Amino acid sequence: MFVNHAHLMPGSIREDATRKALLTLMDNCAIEQAVCFAPFSYQYEKGNQWLAAEIQHDDRLYGYGTLDPAGDPVDQVREVADLGFKGIKLHPPAQKFEIFGDWSRKAYGEMEKQGLTADFHLGVHWHRLKDYNPVDCDEIAWHFQGLKMVFEHVGGWHYYRQVLAVITNNMHRGNHLYAGIASVLEKEYQRYWYLGPEGLDECRWQIGSDLLIYGLDFPYNPEHMIKRDLATIQSLDWPEEDIKKLTGGNLKRLLGLEEGEAAKVGGDPA
Repeated sequence: MFVNHAHLMPGSIREDATRKALLTLMDNCAIEQAVCFAPFSYQYEKGNQWLAAEIQHDDRLYGYGTLDPAGDPVDQVREVADLGFKGIKLHPPAQKFEIFGDWSRKAYGEMEKQGLTADFHLGVHWHRLKDYNPVDCDEIAWHFQGLKMVFEHVGGWHYYRQVLAVITNNMHRGNHLYAGIASVLEKEYQRYWYLGPEGLDECRWQIGSDLLIYGLDFPYNPEHMIKRDLATIQSLDWPEEDIKKLTGGNLKRLLGLEEGEAAKVGGDPA
């Protein structure tokens, strides 16, 4: 399996979010590789450089950078690309920026030029909804038609149909918008993002199996929940090929990785 959505942090911030903790979880869950997100700027200064150094010699882990909304978006995107990362994690409510504001539009334009994937948190997260209405992702897709995007939690329980509408509305331009299947299978613990097996079936029914990417949301979901996620996914009444797409095949295609390719996403931090 090749999974998305692991937040890595130094042990001084969270001992359960270190590279060692992630690798232990991966070993215990039979996960071969994972995409990791750098800490946000409000969590750790120079998080992109830290992540690049942390994973540069680990061929199981691949990296996405993050941006500081207080800094120049174009320069930061270029720095992320120069580090060898192939994506950027964006969390508008936690980072306090407008998902289609002036700052973010400049970032998207440069990300499109650099060929970087935009991986968004979408779904209720205790900030003014006006700043991160998922329907605005259709505006992003309209103005930046080559930008690859992953919409995590598929917008959650409150918004998943709007997110599927955005993906469906842009499929005629090519399959470059993805539903991030992370933190959607625990009905009580993840109630605001819960979709359940029925929701996964609806996602597949609406947009097909080629646009679904499973993510851990590590370290916020502990090992026993990840194991339940994977058991639920394996029990879906889907063809085995579709389950393999969800648990790694689509992510490899998004990142341009061939089966067995050893090239790293995230290179020399110098």
